[in-house]
Amino acid sequence: MSRIKEILENRRLIIHFQPIISVRGRTFFGVEALIRGISSDGTLIPPGLLFDEAAEEGLNVELDRLARHLAIESFFPLWQENKRLLLFVNFESKLIDSFEPGSYLFDGLLSRHGIPFSNIVLEIKEDEIHDTEKLEAFCTHYRNLGFNIALDDFGIGSSSFDRLGVVRPNIIKIDRSLMSNIGSNHIHQEIVHAICRMSTNIGAIALAEGVEELEEAGFAKHAGATLIQGFWFSRPSANPVCDNFRGQIDLLKSYCDRLHADTHAYNEALRHQGESLCQIFQESIASLNDISGWEHTLRPIADAVSNIETLYLINASARQVGPTLLLGNTRSFFEPMEHGSDHSRKEYYVRTLDSMNQYYLTGNYVSLATGNLCCTYARKIEIEDQSFVLCIDFIR
Repeated sequence: MSRIKEILENRRLIIHFQPIISVRGRTFFGVEALIRGISSDGTLIPPGLLFDEAAEEGLNVELDRLARHLAIESFFPLWQENKRLLLFVNFESKLIDSFEPGSYLFDGLLSRHGIPFSNIVLEIKEDEIHDTEKLEAFCTHYRNLGFNIALDDFGIGSSSFDRLGVVRPNIIKIDRSLMSNIGSNHIHQEIVHAICRMSTNIGAIALAEGVEELEEAGFAKHAGATLIQGFWFSRPSANPVCDNFRGQIDLLKSYCDRLHADTHAYNEALRHQGESLCQIFQESIASLNDISGWEHTLRPIADAVSNIETLYLINASARQVGPTLLLGNTRSFFEPMEHGSDHSRKEYYVRTLDSMNQYYLTGNYVSLATGNLCCTYARKIEIEDQSFVLCIDFIR
């Protein structure tokens, strides 16, 4: 008899739970059930290896069903202590591909324990499910019963955005690969920001999984993730204890406060740089007659500042005055805007005119002039009763 058959026959399995924390609500939100096998010598077999062995024997569906049953049995005492706690359980994709309404996959176990369906989150890896109609039928059936649906491992593999409308998830779990060392990976930062914004806009909660460092937890919170799961809070265990999670959240808050303070200080430094250059501009360009060729006046000054990429001037009609003063090199198909270009729909132009302070600093974006990451400081300037907006692109 193979090892996996012996394990299943003798139910030599144990459930470990990994806590899921709400950083905004400061609550122990839920636990994800993770199956472990117990070998003949008593050592634990990780879930990946366990399911690989089951798949080789054609027993992965049987293992998956048994794992959920054990998860509910093990979750029951935790739920009795905290009736608001949610249980996250995974589903074998083959079960969903062959799903037929009326086949209740928990065999009434939840009802016998009295656990409400609303306390269960069904985790789905939609990219592993081939039949979209079965996927929709599964999600609709269990949503109507009161279960919650979570998209697992979102953002990697073949994750399909068009299936969001099919699944209509309550929770979107951002894959751990996007969170690893995210502080030094700008592309992953933008992806996580985008997933969090999208989750909010479609009425779902973003959960960052695989969070192992304070920096990763801090960025997840900063990006908009409501829930966090990972070793930084707690490793999976048979008896999850989260007595100190509020202390961890306080530590996280302190980290995020420092992050915001550093960002504010950096932005203030850029603003002061911009203000100094605008002051020089006004001192050098005292009349409308001086506007022509303004870029020649400012170039020697701008050349001495290493983090300025471009400067351009816009008049009250939202038209660019003169060429873009380019201090670096453009990449590929990017090119600076020319004299007379229309800026009427540009954020920095509109926001500056609307601002009581008469200036505006944008967030980071890719410059259409160079293709580099930049931000724009824009300042309203009056010359002989005519309004202009001087724009300075800083390299980020």
